[in-house]
Amino acid sequence: MANAHNYLVIVFCTTAGQRGALLGTDETDLVLLTWGVIDVETNKLVGFIKQSFVRPDSDSVEVSDDLCKALGVQRDVFKGAAKMEKVLQQFEDYLYKELNLSQGNTLCLITDGQLHIRQCIHPQSLNKSVELPEFFHSFFDLRKELHKFHPGATTITTVKDMADYLKIDTGNYNFTETGLDECRAMASIVQRLIGEGHRFTNPDQVRRKYEPGTFDKTETVPDNSVVKARGLPWQASDRDVFRFFKGLNIAKGGVALCLNHYGRRNGEVMVHFVSSQHRDMALQRHRHNLGNRYVEVFKGTSEEFIKVAAGTSRDAAMFLSRDDGHIIVRMRGLPFTASAKEVVDFFGPAIPVSSGEEGILFVKQRNGKMTGDAFVLFATEEAANKALEKHKDYLKNRYIEIFRSTTAEVQQVLSRLHSEPLMPEGPPTSNVMVPNIIHPPQAHIMPQPHHASFVPQQLITCGMVRDCIRMRGLPFKASIDDIMRFLGETASFIRPHGVHMVYTMQGNPTGEAFIQMMAAEKALLAAQLCHRKYMGERYVEVFQCSGDEMNLALMSGARNKATIQTQQVVPSAIAPTTPPFPYQQQLHSPSAPGSLIPTTAALPTIHQQTRQQTTHTYIQQPLYYFPSPPVSPTTSQLYHHPHANNAIIRLRGLHVGATPQEVAQFFQGYGVPAENVQMQYNGDVLVPFYSQELAIKALQEKQRHYTGKMELFMT
Repeated sequence: MANAHNYLVIVFCTTAGQRGALLGTDETDLVLLTWGVIDVETNKLVGFIKQSFVRPDSDSVEVSDDLCKALGVQRDVFKGAAKMEKVLQQFEDYLYKELNLSQGNTLCLITDGQLHIRQCIHPQSLNKSVELPEFFHSFFDLRKELHKFHPGATTITTVKDMADYLKIDTGNYNFTETGLDECRAMASIVQRLIGEGHRFTNPDQVRRKYEPGTFDKTETVPDNSVVKARGLPWQASDRDVFRFFKGLNIAKGGVALCLNHYGRRNGEVMVHFVSSQHRDMALQRHRHNLGNRYVEVFKGTSEEFIKVAAGTSRDAAMFLSRDDGHIIVRMRGLPFTASAKEVVDFFGPAIPVSSGEEGILFVKQRNGKMTGDAFVLFATEEAANKALEKHKDYLKNRYIEIFRSTTAEVQQVLSRLHSEPLMPEGPPTSNVMVPNIIHPPQAHIMPQPHHASFVPQQLITCGMVRDCIRMRGLPFKASIDDIMRFLGETASFIRPHGVHMVYTMQGNPTGEAFIQMMAAEKALLAAQLCHRKYMGERYVEVFQCSGDEMNLALMSGARNKATIQTQQVVPSAIAPTTPPFPYQQQLHSPSAPGSLIPTTAALPTIHQQTRQQTTHTYIQQPLYYFPSPPVSPTTSQLYHHPHANNAIIRLRGLHVGATPQEVAQFFQGYGVPAENVQMQYNGDVLVPFYSQELAIKALQEKQRHYTGKMELFMT
């Protein structure tokens, strides 16, 4: 069999950081490209081994003294060199000119192992937005070629090992992994193999794009081909994961983004590679950066991958059967009455949906009710990008969130909603309180250790009025005090006991909270003022929502099979007659064990007239929320709303035109933010403090030193 190429181009990369077996693991810049050309027909080296120095993109990248010494150059050589894009262009121009590629001659790269192409050239070209020539997508691994022709060469790890195995005299070569001597030795090895009759065919390929695909629950994949990555941005898609592992070959459908119990991405992904060798190289990208975030990479298992990537939903399988390399987009926040035609019209003729209405899959609960989510297929990357530009455009009276999705996400979302509950039926463990909803006025209560009452998260307000806000991305250490400070002046519009921190069954924070506001316009104001504001080092998303939307977001669709009979209820048995929300529940107060305090919850609707009805109650998978104090998740102290806080100093007699900023400056050092200062219509000013002791200390200090006409006193 003849060789498939006219020329073999030896390539060796040197970076400013790790070399040898760790090449590319530290993401440091390429600083030297070394190459030589072998004419396969004549079996001779064309010209000499050549070197091109590369200037690092960042001035902060320092070339070590050891590397400069090994190369015999000064640091100024690198500073005066061309950047990577220019060097690769010169390399390509040289090959086309010298090898007459335009006349039909062909070439293929050959390297010492896989790292130079897969872990260095491809990742760095992506990070620097450099478009690689086509020939960088296939190459021969010289170690593999040696093993093909000499199966006994099983312990080869370096160029020197290969030369020694073939008994090639390397003379005074200094193998420092800097390229020059390595390329000379590789040229001798290639010439020896060609001379002995070896034919260089079937080079390794580097995949250019991600190939979507599906898996079945009965399938298995090798454990040594799976990794688990953690720390992805929540909006990352399967294409982003593919780019993070650029240069490595991911199996078809091998990216499975993980979802949390909300059905939202949790920043984790399972990735299945074509071989254990690619998996091992993926593990070397531990803590590499995707955008401005580092990603942790660990070993995974076949069971973990199949659990995430495979699905059981027939609807998902039928929808994905139409996916022949299409891009999937997920829509969130659709009106429950939205039709496929309205979705097609939403994108319009400029952004055609693949297969029209057949290319849309609405996500529904098991009972057929809409969830407000849908998956949409687009045939081209261009169409998908245009679709993403309609993010937060309005359909009817709702703005729609749009982001990339994956086949695995479709499988997970539909399987979770349509399959049996993923949690055991029956009550949760003893440290979680779940009321017995057979007779609402006499709801059964189970006391909690440490006076902490967990409440199932579906037992909160309901209704279509958008008088609530949802906060997403909170620091895990955030307290209700932090939330009140974050909301600033809009915190005064929160209903009593209206802050709900969402926790897992294990008591771990999820970074989300729901807030019940006095009115819909107050919720809108809070969302407009606070959306994407920073709390500490993290920005927090704030959305307006209704009680029904709140429940929908918190529920994953699992249902309890128990049937509840609504009993005849006497109207006077319900107290108060007009609660702040339609339903109420009784909880144990931490301050008075055994006493009952009212808080909001979602129980079956009770009409004054007698009626008998069979209903189903939904049981949320293990996610729970803390209602706002008197049950606080971070402190045993009761939180008082600023309007009801005993630790308030009243200022009277301020000059006309005084501002909250001036008042906050007056109390500098006592933790009074300007947004908490309340200007009254009668000219007084209320200044809330976060503790009685702090307020008394501030009052005494100001009364002692202040000599103006303004009055200060506790209120």
